[in-house]
Amino acid sequence: MLTTQTTPAGMSAANRTKSASYSTSSKAGMNTVARTVAGSIAEFKRNTCSSMGLGIGPRLHSECPFGSVFDEYHPNDSAALERTIRDSYRQVYGNLPPTENERCTSLEARLMNGEITVRDFVNGLAKSPFYKKNYFHAVAPQRGIELNFKHLLGRAPLNQAEIQASIKLQAEQGFDALIDSLTDGAEYAEVFGSDIVPYVRTTDSYAGMMTSSFNMMRELASTKVAVSDNAQGSRSRTVSPLALAASSAIKPVTFNYFALTKPAPKLPQQQYSGHQPPKQTDYVAFRPFGIHF
Repeated sequence: MLTTQTTPAGMSAANRTKSASYSTSSKAGMNTVARTVAGSIAEFKRNTCSSMGLGIGPRLHSECPFGSVFDEYHPNDSAALERTIRDSYRQVYGNLPPTENERCTSLEARLMNGEITVRDFVNGLAKSPFYKKNYFHAVAPQRGIELNFKHLLGRAPLNQAEIQASIKLQAEQGFDALIDSLTDGAEYAEVFGSDIVPYVRTTDSYAGMMTSSFNMMRELASTKVAVSDNAQGSRSRTVSPLALAASSAIKPVTFNYFALTKPAPKLPQQQYSGHQPPKQTDYVAFRPFGIHF
């Protein structure tokens, strides 16, 4: 007989993940969400990793010995569904509430019917016209990239290389391909899985996270909780810190070996200058001996 601690509900209540989560019993239509080429490749890699039976979890250092498990249980009641939808809008839309006609009601219905997972729901919100209007068309390219990382991965970009790779992918394959690369990537699958809403995770010491991630998130986040990301301007807030970090990166010292020759010391030269009597400056007239004037 299963006790309270061993039942799926009890394990769900004891789940260490602080974000909202929701699990559906039917996943019949989970593959019906449109995916780009980048998303299809990531889907194949994720399915391959799932078939290998690898452990999942956020890899929190304090929970490393027991935080990685084969599977996690999440609630599947109506209250969990409502909280998941509410937190998904808040996280993905950057605390910018949409109106009733701007909500993605079709995605909500599909999530309620078990046709899609929470990850698919988050992916659809990030591709919605509301998101593109506020965080793609109205902001600078790097500002949009850093907000994509914040909304979907819960962290800021680690370095300029991530920014450059994301801008290149967006320019070559489009905005939807960039969203697919984030939500279908290995990092998203390992940290959030298919049933957890993304959340800010730079306040804890997660494996693989840099100390600078906390400062970068302070640049992206506002001191006021009620302020949305849309109200913080359209210019990038991490371009200067990332550029400064790249310029001040420690580089290996290069050694050049040369043949060193120590010159002989110069000694004072001793030269004989001979007898040098003092020069006579006054003129003395010649007078023969014995003649006096």
